[in-house]
Amino acid sequence: MIEDFCRDLLYGRRFSVNTVKAYRADLYRFSNWQHAESIIGAFTVIGLRGFLRHEASRGLDSKSLAREVSSLRTFGNWLLETERLTQNNPAKLIAMPKTAVRLPGFLSVSEVRLVIDSYDESTLLGRRNRAIVELLYGAGLRASETASVTLNGLDLRTKQIRVMGKGKRERIVPLPELTCRSLRSWIDSRSELIVDYDPETVFLSIRGRKLDPRDIRRIVACGVKNAARAAGATPHTFRHSFATHLLDNGADLRAVQDLLGHASLSTTQVYTHLTMERLREAYRKAHPRGED
Repeated sequence: MIEDFCRDLLYGRRFSVNTVKAYRADLYRFSNWQHAESIIGAFTVIGLRGFLRHEASRGLDSKSLAREVSSLRTFGNWLLETERLTQNNPAKLIAMPKTAVRLPGFLSVSEVRLVIDSYDESTLLGRRNRAIVELLYGAGLRASETASVTLNGLDLRTKQIRVMGKGKRERIVPLPELTCRSLRSWIDSRSELIVDYDPETVFLSIRGRKLDPRDIRRIVACGVKNAARAAGATPHTFRHSFATHLLDNGADLRAVQDLLGHASLSTTQVYTHLTMERLREAYRKAHPRGED
């Protein structure tokens, strides 16, 4: 039953692979904890609350517990839709644990420039790596989205890129001129790799293999170690910096939501918390009574 549910999420509802893996693991933990022959028999308010108390006792933080509640609620809705439950979804009666808002890390504009300029454009891989980081920051892409960019989805003439994001949601993102310049430089060079290279994927290894998100993370790590204050930055840090800098310069929150490919505005609103915290800090430092 759990496997049927996961297949429906993955192929019917187009949930991401990582989300489905997490939901599957949560449900198997619940089933194993109950030692029940049928997960439906154990799927009660008492059973769910007991399971979550057990999970909290083994040290799970509020964010992980909230994800488990989400897994159980989604599973309960599926049981109702497939008529395996006939009355209600008991998981809806379970309160969602409160989670603290974690403000994303970001780099200043000068720090971003320092990382980008650390790549040597006189070398083939230097041109590729610079183009990757330019795209992470210039379009706010995820590492997985950057690894999957194709020539067909890239239009340097109109300066835009077509991206397939989470949940198979497609979006069009404009590209800055500097990002386009780096991409042109790399694309003009990529045929120097080997004869038998992937003709459609933009970012390739030295052997012509499509890069994966781990490769993107390694490339970013190599650049940030040359920028002292950027130490510890990841591909997602450049995505956070993209959103933060847009909002700092007056961009509309919903426009930033569309550019990032967020399904919910609440996901994007974390950046407004970050911007407001920076404003408060500036106020405390600059206003005569700010430190009172």
